[in-house]
Amino acid sequence: MNPTMKKTLIASSVALTFGAVNAEASLISFGSNTYSTNNANFTMLAANGGVVGGTNDVVMNWDGNGYTSSSDYIGPGSAANVTANSTHAFFGHSWTAHDIQVFAPGSYSFDVTLGGGNPETGTLNATVNAGQMGMHMLFDWNGNKNIDVFVVANQGAIFGGGLLYSTQTNTAGKFKCDSGFTGTIVKNCLYDGANLGGPAPTKNQVWMLASTDGNADGVMGIPMAPNGPFAGFNANFNANMTATPKVVPVPAAVWLFGSGLIGLVGIARRKKSS
Repeated sequence: MNPTMKKTLIASSVALTFGAVNAEASLISFGSNTYSTNNANFTMLAANGGVVGGTNDVVMNWDGNGYTSSSDYIGPGSAANVTANSTHAFFGHSWTAHDIQVFAPGSYSFDVTLGGGNPETGTLNATVNAGQMGMHMLFDWNGNKNIDVFVVANQGAIFGGGLLYSTQTNTAGKFKCDSGFTGTIVKNCLYDGANLGGPAPTKNQVWMLASTDGNADGVMGIPMAPNGPFAGFNANFNANMTATPKVVPVPAAVWLFGSGLIGLVGIARRKKSS
């Protein structure tokens, strides 16, 4: 478990309780660091909990802040504070994630028709509990644009049962975690195939941020909206990220004050010497 992340998540929950947020931007800080990784895990699960696919080379960068209101999402072109991409194709087609926002603890509702470009209908609802983080994004794949995804993540946790996709096989070599398996499916396996750009995850790997069952249906993740290309499927993201201290810009007024002070010192010295 990341001690710094734990402290800042608790502090964020307290701040939300007492209203200590930036109302203008609806943002709250999770601490003094930014975070990044080049080997986050993407695990797609079917409605039955079986693995559909994924990758382990997701590059993610997060500014360390969290949004506090669903209204911060207005569709494509929304303010965003996370970037994510992968070079690994998903079922033969590249995918991208964009307009990614991290959300602090709270309840959120997203109108999936705001995305446009795909036939999703209804709303995507999610609750982020204290000590958790939420992440909303738009997902593009095979010509399908702006598919809504929401992930609720626990900190310092194992994904599902920590089971590995490639090790859960029957005697015929068929993956028990595969959504197409004809026997009893082992749910919530971690995708560990096609290792590109980073080490493959291990069975009981603890993630700094681990996707969890966001709607209590027994399957990790939250089902995507009806009528979309992945209706009922659950996209999950897990990540161990490196912390980097934020670079705090110095306001222009401080620079002006400093240069003015230096000027006054110079004048004083000249008067003294004369």
